[in-house]
Amino acid sequence: MSPVKEEKVATAAVIRQRVEDCAKALRARDIDGVMSLYASNLVSFDVGPPLRYSGTDNKRRAWQQFFAAFTGPIAYDFHELDVTTHDELAVVHSLNHVTGTVASGHVTDVWVRWTACFRRIDDVWLIVHDHVSVPADVEHGRAVLNLTP
Repeated sequence: MSPVKEEKVATAAVIRQRVEDCAKALRARDIDGVMSLYASNLVSFDVGPPLRYSGTDNKRRAWQQFFAAFTGPIAYDFHELDVTTHDELAVVHSLNHVTGTVASGHVTDVWVRWTACFRRIDDVWLIVHDHVSVPADVEHGRAVLNLTP
């Protein structure tokens, strides 16, 4: 294997581990563990409003609201994680499965689409942009939450 290919494989492994560490932190409701994934200048297009927000303070609030919505354990898993690297940038995408009981007593079981752009900053791979979404029924103006891979 060429040195360039070896570096790409090694970088992808580091990023995959960072994502897995994030999944563990999400399941443990460890906000600091989750936030360790994000760069301070993050721009996020999240599944909930607003259309976009910037900075880790806003991302922290979004995750805190997410945690508060669940009354019990949260299952959060990344599936079909794909990592593409190039120099100081990497792009990942996956289908993420979220399940748990929300405050109303309803058990939510939803798949979301996730794309993130990582950048190596001070030798640490951090997310500088992420996008979480669900498919939309444009004709009826609503999210489609019952799709599975």
